[in-house]
Amino acid sequence: MYRWTVARVARWAIQAAVEGRTGPATRMMADDVSFDFPGSSSFAASTRTKDEMVAWVERFAALKPDYLVRDVIVTGPPWNTRVAVRLSDRIGDDYNNEGMQYLRMRWGKLISEEVFLDTEKVVEFERRHPEVAPAAARA
Repeated sequence: MYRWTVARVARWAIQAAVEGRTGPATRMMADDVSFDFPGSSSFAASTRTKDEMVAWVERFAALKPDYLVRDVIVTGPPWNTRVAVRLSDRIGDDYNNEGMQYLRMRWGKLISEEVFLDTEKVVEFERRHPEVAPAAARA
């Protein structure tokens, strides 16, 4: 029952955040949550606070992606829960990607998240749409 509940809450919180409603996900984050998005795009990040992670999620949500959680796998006890999320990500007809999110939780709080996807697709999307990259990243 625990794993089923975590999977349902993870799906709900991720979908809400991608739709721009970051409150549910924010409440689930530890204050010192770590977030890693690899690559060389302006979305590449390695954050270590809740505020930094929320800012990243809000920037991503502003693109209004079609984000589909395809599968969620949960394992481990409440003090060391691991969650794997298979996802599809699309923006219009110009960007499609598939990947994984690896989450670690402790007693219902997100303590870390790593994103794994084809980061070159993100770089190419930014080349075609320089307006999505902050001015500092384009310089």
